[in-house]
Amino acid sequence: EVKNPVYVAELKIDGLSVSLLYKEGKLVRAATRGDGVTGEDITHNAVTIKTIPLTLTEKVDIEVRGEIYMSKKSFNDLNKKQEIARKALFANPRNAAAGSVRQLDSSIAKERNLDCFIYHLPNPLDYDINKHYDSLLYMKKLGLTTNPISKRVNGINELLEFINEWTEKRDELPYEIDGIVIK
Repeated sequence: EVKNPVYVAELKIDGLSVSLLYKEGKLVRAATRGDGVTGEDITHNAVTIKTIPLTLTEKVDIEVRGEIYMSKKSFNDLNKKQEIARKALFANPRNAAAGSVRQLDSSIAKERNLDCFIYHLPNPLDYDINKHYDSLLYMKKLGLTTNPISKRVNGINELLEFINEWTEKRDELPYEIDGIVIK
């Protein structure tokens, strides 16, 4: 029994899951989760997202996972353009982001100003990392964008404070969330 457990609390970004594969620090593939076994290769669109680095700060072979999303501002701008062009409006930022990364024409994804937060290192022990928070710090050190609102909390009371704070501030965020992840 752990008397004072340490958790990591993170905002659950409402977007599209992505897996990024780097070889010797260079982005070689970006893929969606797809059906859980086979995803779609979206590398041609991922390279247009400014928060996905093409080269890491170290020449490392690594796979990381994250969430591609569209900010509320980009979503509103996109729907204004759609309205002016008399095209169908997007229902929400998540659908707009998902549709954007699946386009064959990468200029469409680029103009939609997508972003990405990285939140998971599938094999941390390969990098001598045995705590989730340390994996977030390592991925950030590599030049990947992690959510700065992620927080290490001590015990259930600090965890509940984090949840309550971001439940109240949810509408102030520049992107949509669909909850909080506790690791």
